[in-house]
Amino acid sequence: MSVDQFSAGGSTGQPKLKRQTLTQAVEARLRDEIIQGLHEPGTMLSEPVLSSALGVSRSPVREALLILERDGIVEFDERGRTRVATMTAADFEDLYLLRLAVEPMVAVHTAAEATAADYAALEANIATMQNSTSVAEISQLDIEFHGLLVAASRRPRLIATWRSLRPSLELWLAALHRQHEKITGRVKEITIESHQELIEILRKGDGVSIEKLMRGHIEGWYQWLPEMHELS
Repeated sequence: MSVDQFSAGGSTGQPKLKRQTLTQAVEARLRDEIIQGLHEPGTMLSEPVLSSALGVSRSPVREALLILERDGIVEFDERGRTRVATMTAADFEDLYLLRLAVEPMVAVHTAAEATAADYAALEANIATMQNSTSVAEISQLDIEFHGLLVAASRRPRLIATWRSLRPSLELWLAALHRQHEKITGRVKEITIESHQELIEILRKGDGVSIEKLMRGHIEGWYQWLPEMHELS
């Protein structure tokens, strides 16, 4: 069953959804709202309430929640009730360590394999970010930039490993960006500057330098992990 479009209503200001299956539409809407912080960690997500708000039956809502649970975005308790996943400071640190293990290695291969089309896509991402007006959009473009960089490595197993982390990374980056913006007000500028530097070093094809720079790029966020205690 598919839908041409429906609106979630409420005060989120989300655009109407284009044609896609109901489960995909519900899953995408809920994922975006959770990542943007519209549903706080620990918030209960009621199937009846969601189905009524979205104007769909409970079946696609239930299926969407199962997908989100698989990705670690929501959690089911022992009574089958659904809540937005609560990520602790330890969870954030685990994701940091996993990024540190995977992305510097990926960057070395990207430096050797990236094509002109890959660089054009990375630069287009930065251009879009320069025109962005919200932290949520910056976070989405940030994760997309790293996805493009990983894909350009042409290393299927490393790409698959990173993609398995992506749902949690989206939560991690979005929460970290919101916290960082409150303190510095410079998330956009810092992200653009660091991504431009990554592209510059990638173009030189120097594996040692890009591995070091990517490691520093990831470690640069480590100082903000203590702030994540406020999100748990």
